[in-house]
Amino acid sequence: MVMPPRLSLAGESSCQDGQCASQRGRELLSQLAADQGLDCPVSAWSARGNGPVSHPALPAGHYPIMSHRRGLVVAGLANGPVGLDLEVPLPRHRQRLPALVEMLPDTDIRSTILEAPDPQAAFYRAWNLYESLFKLAWLEGQQPSQVLAMRLTSLAPLGEIHCWSSQTPEATLSLCSRHPELEIGWAKWTATSFELQATSYPAPSNEIG
Repeated sequence: MVMPPRLSLAGESSCQDGQCASQRGRELLSQLAADQGLDCPVSAWSARGNGPVSHPALPAGHYPIMSHRRGLVVAGLANGPVGLDLEVPLPRHRQRLPALVEMLPDTDIRSTILEAPDPQAAFYRAWNLYESLFKLAWLEGQQPSQVLAMRLTSLAPLGEIHCWSSQTPEATLSLCSRHPELEIGWAKWTATSFELQATSYPAPSNEIG
């Protein structure tokens, strides 16, 4: 019997720094695993900085995901590959925005960002998705050379990858999957959550809440 695609998420916003957020993310993953009857001790998660997070006790077919920025962390456990990225706005990005937008490989996406009512928010929506696509590719066994090797034209309806996003003044969160029917839920005990909405190409033009 094939299980429907499912993703359980949890978040925390009170971490003091990156190391704290990384540790807290692993604790959240252990709690999410426990919710599914899986025993994944926090101490056995792969170390920070060693690629996608993994655990020796996690059965095949389970995919842990995590992203953290500036004290905020989101972790998830899915039964299929899901790319997830979290970004927090920084004042210095607004000052460098034209140069940051120019780096993006999709010409029409660059134009969409610059024409948006809030170009910085639109840039984060786009960057989030490049990162999410990159992470999805790695979980699927591909090895893209860099984040900007990805193309947003791979997103539905032009492509086969589906995305969900949330944006607040404090953060932007996006995730990508090949399953349009992905069931996304936040753990009942989570301290932080986002209201994710399906987003289609060209994603930066879609103002999301």
